[in-house]
Amino acid sequence: MKIKQSHWHHYFGGIALLLLIVQVLSGSVLTLFYEPDLKEAYASVQYLYNELSLVAWIRDTHRWAALFLMIAVIMHFIRGFLRKDYLNRDSKTLWLTGILLYLPMLGFLFTGVILPWEWRGYWFMEMIPNYVGEIPLIGPSLSDFLINAFTLNRALVVHICILPAITLVLLGIHTFTRVIKRAGGLTLYVMEHSLLTLPFLVAIAILAYALPMPSQDPAIIPMPLEGENLPTAEWFILIFYVPYLYFKGFMATLLGFYIPLVIFLALAIFPYFLKGRKTKSVENITLKDHAPEKTHTVEKKSAFAKFMAPLRRLLGARTYAKTLAFLTVLLAATALFAPLFVVSHESPTYGCNSCHNPSMGDRLGLPPDSFKDRVKNPNLKDNTFMVEHWFYPQVVW
Repeated sequence: MKIKQSHWHHYFGGIALLLLIVQVLSGSVLTLFYEPDLKEAYASVQYLYNELSLVAWIRDTHRWAALFLMIAVIMHFIRGFLRKDYLNRDSKTLWLTGILLYLPMLGFLFTGVILPWEWRGYWFMEMIPNYVGEIPLIGPSLSDFLINAFTLNRALVVHICILPAITLVLLGIHTFTRVIKRAGGLTLYVMEHSLLTLPFLVAIAILAYALPMPSQDPAIIPMPLEGENLPTAEWFILIFYVPYLYFKGFMATLLGFYIPLVIFLALAIFPYFLKGRKTKSVENITLKDHAPEKTHTVEKKSAFAKFMAPLRRLLGARTYAKTLAFLTVLLAATALFAPLFVVSHESPTYGCNSCHNPSMGDRLGLPPDSFKDRVKNPNLKDNTFMVEHWFYPQVVW
């Protein structure tokens, strides 16, 4: 289907691609000023806010664009799922690579939160090994490996080299091989999507200016719970940790790890167990008349189609189809994003600097004495404690 013949919600794949380009460009600028050293990383981030306001704005643009990128990716998935793209034999590889692309997107979020090495970055670095430790059989060994092998240099290499390489390969299969065959190729594809992406870019630019990260401590110190109800890309990671707030033991692991894993694997492989191309909502049944030369076609409509028939006549077939498509995508998106908001909205994204700063005797950007040491500080291996302190630092410390 050519993009010009598509409805507006078919453009989310192109929007995601353009936002990814924004991330590459802004990330390249930030790499020029970043110091991947435990003692200097946060200082290099603070330098941007104190001396280079334009680059600081680029940093916040990078953060907000990550949020919009994740939203665009998920909306693109919803559109493809509702259109049953997985039933098209020619699109099954595109479906699989699209699902697999979600993994490097999460990887970008994981490493992107850690790299600035604010206290929240350090805390998140300590939380990740606990989560992978829940993986059966290899979990404990993988957790120990991540703890012992972690350095900011390695995290930076993963963020700017390894993950982009994986993403480029998957994008090549998922998008580029198909787009370059169209008239106008990739250039026309980008131009067609640029106009629709422009409002999102304007929103990102405004948000980056109006809601920057509070990285000017101790001169400017935020409130402990600052950032509540403020959407951030980290929400897409925290949703896997939230079960540890409300459940203990296996139940938390079931909701936070096993169920998401099963859903991911099912979405990736189930199209290969289905046969045929996309099904049609209207089934044509041919009935033969007494005269062999005559054939009548009877259209069999679903109960839903019959129920909505008056509205279709009122709006007209074209307006009705567009309205139904819009509402379907809206309801599916609400079903996904509403729980994400409900479980993550209390996260005080900007509040860490209120307590972890020089005036409180705990400098941001420097790991504590118990860094990586689960013996010296056994709380570090307690998923429940780690998540509770993230969400409710004024109560759990």
